[in-house]
Amino acid sequence: MYILDHLITCGSRSDRVEIYPIYDVHIGKFNCDEGALRKQIKEIRKRRQMRNRHIRVILGGDQIDGVKVGDIKRFSFEGLADWIVEGNALTVKEKLSDIVGQQLNRAVEIFEPIADIILGAIEGNHERALKTKENVNVHAAFCDRLGVANLTDEAIIRLFFNLKGTKHRQTVKIYARHGYGSSRTAGAEANKITRMVGEWEYADICLTGHTHFYFIVPPKPVLYLPASRSKQDRLLIRYRYGANPGCWLLSHKPGPTTYESAACYAAKPLMTLKIVIWPFWHTSQQGKEIEMPKIEVREYAIL
Repeated sequence: MYILDHLITCGSRSDRVEIYPIYDVHIGKFNCDEGALRKQIKEIRKRRQMRNRHIRVILGGDQIDGVKVGDIKRFSFEGLADWIVEGNALTVKEKLSDIVGQQLNRAVEIFEPIADIILGAIEGNHERALKTKENVNVHAAFCDRLGVANLTDEAIIRLFFNLKGTKHRQTVKIYARHGYGSSRTAGAEANKITRMVGEWEYADICLTGHTHFYFIVPPKPVLYLPASRSKQDRLLIRYRYGANPGCWLLSHKPGPTTYESAACYAAKPLMTLKIVIWPFWHTSQQGKEIEMPKIEVREYAIL
């Protein structure tokens, strides 16, 4: 586990923070929708230019596909992205001699334009398989080349917010990991994420991926008493959130057989999400004005 503390200084109460979790990209795989990913990164860069916005990214594992020839169960030449076999015979032979290296280079090239706002990268099961079976720590190399934190297999990210020129402080806590069990149905995904939210009561937001199944569970309300003794006659409420940001793979793509189609996996929604936080939100509860972070988990289609 990695514990990451990150400070964001807001210029005004209207400042908002947008966090983009990017999970299960599988760069180098035939059905990776690399065009949609590059479009997303372009949009993230565009939003950085907006006033009163603070943009951050979390990479949630399986950034590359990382399946080598020796993996009898999962590897096939048909499953490789077209760009790996483009070029003359010599170029293609060089690429095929180091498939993982080619995928690593491609991933670094894609994410480099936003490297300075990536909070960190989680190790996925594909990266971990290379480390345990092949003694190749591609995840550490990816993090080193981008200059981002290696969040290991799970992380607690504490976002500290300061309001410039004041003593106002707020905190939002995120628990993120690559996977939390497997599932094939929407009902199983909901149960899995709900269990994770229940386990990590400390966190305001819980994120997990791995199943490629996009899902947001309803917010969990938490009732509590204010810290001040003089105000124990009223209950306050906060919400806790859990989600799977989905994947960047096309479930069915015209062309050769894919791992997903051969395994008869159901089509996954091409959706993703972003977390929007207003750290110094003023609201009213029980007739009293209070200041607390407002959090929204928003969904939108990739295509």
